[in-house]
Amino acid sequence: MTTLYAAATTGVTLPEALEAAGLDGGCALLTTPSAYRVAKVEGGGCVTACGPADLSVVYEARVFTSEAELRWVESGYAVLLTEDERLLLGSFGERVDPLPAIATMDARYLVWGAVTASGSGWTTLASSHVGTLAVPLVTAEEKDHVRLAAREYVVADREHGNAYVAEERLIGFEPYAVEGAA
Repeated sequence: MTTLYAAATTGVTLPEALEAAGLDGGCALLTTPSAYRVAKVEGGGCVTACGPADLSVVYEARVFTSEAELRWVESGYAVLLTEDERLLLGSFGERVDPLPAIATMDARYLVWGAVTASGSGWTTLASSHVGTLAVPLVTAEEKDHVRLAAREYVVADREHGNAYVAEERLIGFEPYAVEGAA
């Protein structure tokens, strides 16, 4: 059995939540009114392939490493999710009831586009439908693809015994070679 632990806090800015979560080196998915950004967490801020991200316009963020995920919304609510209870810092906020999972399942989401370049800690994907997107990934082969890895937590309903996915935690980007592709 795997247990997912969480702590939540309110009244925090995104930079404050990033600092409290301690996810330096992680990936960030940043939603703004005019764009969707993928960034790296560095020194309490976020950096895209083009430079520092303006966090003042972000209204929702998911920041993750292989060990933990931070979710933040503009109203100042943040939650930190992890399987390692020691990663929940005392200064982050109130503990949320643990989620005991009867099973976990690995999930993978294909990111749109094929790899066109890789280097300096970033991989660029391109598609005629959506243009280009740079993701924090050190190496990927040209013409390959990229997946976003996640872990799903399956729980059983106490009353009826039905199993369902109760939560998902993002883990990171990974290269993906399409088999049989020329």
